[in-house]
Amino acid sequence: MDVAPLRLLIWSSIPTHHQSAFIAALRDRNIDVVMHYYRHVDTARLSMGWGAGDELPPNEFYVPENVSSVHRCPDWRDRIHIVPGYGSVFLMRLAWFLSRRGVTWLHWSEHSRPSSRSNVTFAFNRFYGQLVRRHAMGALAIGELARREFIRWGIPAERIRFLPYAVASLGADPILETAPHVRDPHFLFLGTLYPVKGIDVLLLAMRDVLTKHPNARLELVGNDLLGGAYHRDAERMGLSDAVQFSGPVDARRVGEVLRRCDVLVLPSRHDGWGVVLNEAASIGRALISTDACGAAHHLIRPNENGFRVAAGDRNSLAEAMLAYCREPGLSIRHGAQSLRIFEEFTPERNATRFEEALDSLRAEQTGEQLIVAK
Repeated sequence: MDVAPLRLLIWSSIPTHHQSAFIAALRDRNIDVVMHYYRHVDTARLSMGWGAGDELPPNEFYVPENVSSVHRCPDWRDRIHIVPGYGSVFLMRLAWFLSRRGVTWLHWSEHSRPSSRSNVTFAFNRFYGQLVRRHAMGALAIGELARREFIRWGIPAERIRFLPYAVASLGADPILETAPHVRDPHFLFLGTLYPVKGIDVLLLAMRDVLTKHPNARLELVGNDLLGGAYHRDAERMGLSDAVQFSGPVDARRVGEVLRRCDVLVLPSRHDGWGVVLNEAASIGRALISTDACGAAHHLIRPNENGFRVAAGDRNSLAEAMLAYCREPGLSIRHGAQSLRIFEEFTPERNATRFEEALDSLRAEQTGEQLIVAK
């Protein structure tokens, strides 16, 4: 007997190459997916290869940012809705709208960034957590840090499942098949240059590294939101010969850029996930990131494929970088382990993980109903 395909309606702010492979993997599993994007990709991201502009694949639509957009999908009442986040009035209204109509939905988000308004936002999040607890099937956490935050909101731990971001492999680098090289390491940061990413800490750590290993090199690839301030800081610190600023790169060239480095460094003060760690792992690169980066708790196994350091800690970051300077073959060994870890974060594995999450949440829900009935 044929089984009716699982039907989803996934809400997302914008289309992104970071999610497209996962959506394709769901469809390859005979899951009927409709995508509703309630915002357009901005010009800056389009110029960097993000999104699809006004052209979208079949069953993917731009919709107005209001709850009436559910009607864009004729069978919206019969689909499982994936609601991404909680940070807008629209998403709160959407969750409330679905709840009042008895439509099945799940929450899916990263952990939130700490702010000066934390007390206010925590009260809001607690309210949202109660909405999830009472009306949603469950919550999908993009990482361990998100899971911990959901629990603080009042969402029961047994109703939370792990569903990270997953991207397609950029292809393992042939260098991993060769003998370890002996050059001083080339470190790389890839992302937007601004304070949250910890660029100031990285420059200070690099200065410390150079006092012991003057041939080490650092490349920063990305748009400097401070208008060249980091470049000027590097010049004042005497780092010009060792630190290169390469500017933004098209998303379609990320693999090419990552292949230039031995170690990917993501020193974020906050990162809900940090997809660049997935991308670097997929080509076999050693990884350094912080305990404030969601992906670092999953894609980095300390001393096996990289190092996880305290956010904002210049000394710990410098020591992690120096480990690769002192032992040139270490980046090769760590990179090979990154490739093995990446296999748990492919789009195909994530699609399986999603179905397993739904099955277990259904079983949990059925068990709760049986208890109530008794």
